[in-house]
Amino acid sequence: MARLSVTKLVTIAALGALLALGAGCPKSNKEAIERANAGARALSAKQFDTAITEFKESVRLDRDNFMAWYQLGEAYRLKKEWKEAIEAYEQGAKLRPNDLMLNLRYGVALYEFAVAREREAEATRLRKKPEEVTPDLRNVNFDAALQRLEAAVKQDENLYNAHHYIGRIHRDKLQDAKAADAFTKAIVAWPRFGAAYIALGELYRRWDYPNEAIQVVSQGVEHVMENEVKSQLYYVLGMSYSDKLEDAKAITAFTEALKLSKDNHQAKFQRGQSHFRLGQLKEADKDFEEFSKAAGTGLAPLKSIAQKLRFQIAAKLQGG
Repeated sequence: MARLSVTKLVTIAALGALLALGAGCPKSNKEAIERANAGARALSAKQFDTAITEFKESVRLDRDNFMAWYQLGEAYRLKKEWKEAIEAYEQGAKLRPNDLMLNLRYGVALYEFAVAREREAEATRLRKKPEEVTPDLRNVNFDAALQRLEAAVKQDENLYNAHHYIGRIHRDKLQDAKAADAFTKAIVAWPRFGAAYIALGELYRRWDYPNEAIQVVSQGVEHVMENEVKSQLYYVLGMSYSDKLEDAKAITAFTEALKLSKDNHQAKFQRGQSHFRLGQLKEADKDFEEFSKAAGTGLAPLKSIAQKLRFQIAAKLQGG
């Protein structure tokens, strides 16, 4: 039987739990249960705003409804409204401080909120859009997030997503050895989890170990099914070959990345770079032109490089 994602399992389990609460409950809680059940149905249908309304009404009527607090956090998490998600999970934690999935989701929300806040501050300082900046996270306090995530994996070492976020925290703090260990644990726990292969491969590249990076992401390509994630794996594979100046192999990898996702604009740019280094000027120019037209503002620095290389290509072709 195909393995369901953690998100789907949680939603299904929570929906069942909420529906089961209806039998034998005092009349005073009946409306709270009905609103929680309605919220669970809306959340399952990805109607997040409706779900939030229902769960908030449920916990107003019954502040001891752990599952309603938890699912309220889930609705906010899926909307990437991290502050509100944290507030809901915090209330749930008061009722069940050792709940496995709550600790996982609470830790994720704490991490994402800290990163988003740092990104907003950096964007404001540089007068750029948040998606255009990469904040320095070395001095961010991730202790609360790490505590929740470590509590989760202590209960269940197969929580691959928790291992992955633990790895991200260590990577952000430049604790690369700990990060690599956590990403490896995530892969072992769920070999189809592409994000961990990507993260581990990028770590090897940062250490200037391209062969190890190639080995890791090649394994990911074999196991991962989702096209978007697999496209990113091929991108890292191409970059690893580029690190070794094996541009022909890099072009093959970038081409595979683009077959899986035409929106992988960085793969288009890097393929152009490889064509350029090999002297395949017309192919490079085509890649740079298409990249410049399709890529968003977040890739403005690469657009500038692409334009300069196109001028060089034009000059070389005219000279030839």
